[in-house]
Amino acid sequence: MSPITLTSDFGTRDGYVAQMKGVILGIAPYVQTVDVTHDIAPFSLLEGAFVMQGISRHFPTGTIHVAVVDPGVGSRRRGIVLHAREQLFVGPDNGLFSMIMSSESRMEVREISNPDYISPNPHPTFHGRDIFAPVAAHLAAGRGLAGVGPMISNPVLLDIPEPFLSSDRIQGEVVYVDRFGNLITNIEERLLPKTIRRVRFGDHSITGGIRRFFGEVAEGSKLVLINSFGFLEIAVNQQAASTVFGLEKGTPVTVEWS
Repeated sequence: MSPITLTSDFGTRDGYVAQMKGVILGIAPYVQTVDVTHDIAPFSLLEGAFVMQGISRHFPTGTIHVAVVDPGVGSRRRGIVLHAREQLFVGPDNGLFSMIMSSESRMEVREISNPDYISPNPHPTFHGRDIFAPVAAHLAAGRGLAGVGPMISNPVLLDIPEPFLSSDRIQGEVVYVDRFGNLITNIEERLLPKTIRRVRFGDHSITGGIRRFFGEVAEGSKLVLINSFGFLEIAVNQQAASTVFGLEKGTPVTVEWS
């Protein structure tokens, strides 16, 4: 039976995640569920898209990912199932899976429309529990993807900021701040040369190249490294870089190598 991952901006205080798990277990009692995170910043589709892009590479074929960051819940926005990377992604059609879609040439997207796959009388403010969780559970239990609903060719895509590459530098921005206060950029390792001269961000800069891990510099010292998702990250050893530098998402970042 395929495992199901859960990602949301629900937090863990109010029991919303437990309700989703209860629905899943009622349909597929032996399925394994994995909590990715429920601390996506409220309504932050870009942050959710970044997390989905990063985690999907590390789960086995057949995994079903349920992601719910859904400011348009209850409106006319569609629910979808995306088939890409030999995995399934279930959630709202609001751009949450944009980074996966934009990097894949082979994919299938279906609109959730079959009432047999969802809970009766879904509540207009909790599609995570009443639509996305049961769809994922039915798929994990072996029901076919084609039964979810018709294929669509126009899923919603976010306007995701792309780095700008020139002969001697690349310009990107901070797209995510993790719980340690590390500033994660949209600059992937594959875009960088082996040796860089300087990283500039806000009124600050870091020289000395890319470090391999935090402890390569003294406690309280600033550094840049490639994080486990494969993106350039700005950090301060054992301190929150976001607080030290007073920066947040959207801050421009320039990497120079000439």
